[in-house]
Amino acid sequence: GSPPGYVGYGEGGVLTEAIRQKPYSVVLLDEVEKAHPDVLNLFYQAFDKGEMADGEGRLIDCKNIVFFLTSNLGYQV
Repeated sequence: GSPPGYVGYGEGGVLTEAIRQKPYSVVLLDEVEKAHPDVLNLFYQAFDKGEMADGEGRLIDCKNIVFFLTSNLGYQV
C-alpha cells in the first residue's frame, strides 16, 4: 500500500487486497528467480504460515490460495 499522506494509504496492496476479496484463488509467480529477495521472503511467509502481512500490518489469510511458481533456470536457448 501507499505510505501515509499519499493517495491510497490504508487501502492495502494490489495482491493482498485481491486475496482478501477472493480468498479461494490461484496466484502465478512467473519467473520467480527474478524477484527481489524481500519479495520472496514475503511469499515464504505465506507458504510457511498460511498468512502474510500487508503494508498496513494486517494479516491476510492465504490458506486457501494455490500458488504456482515458474522459473527459467536451467533453460538453454
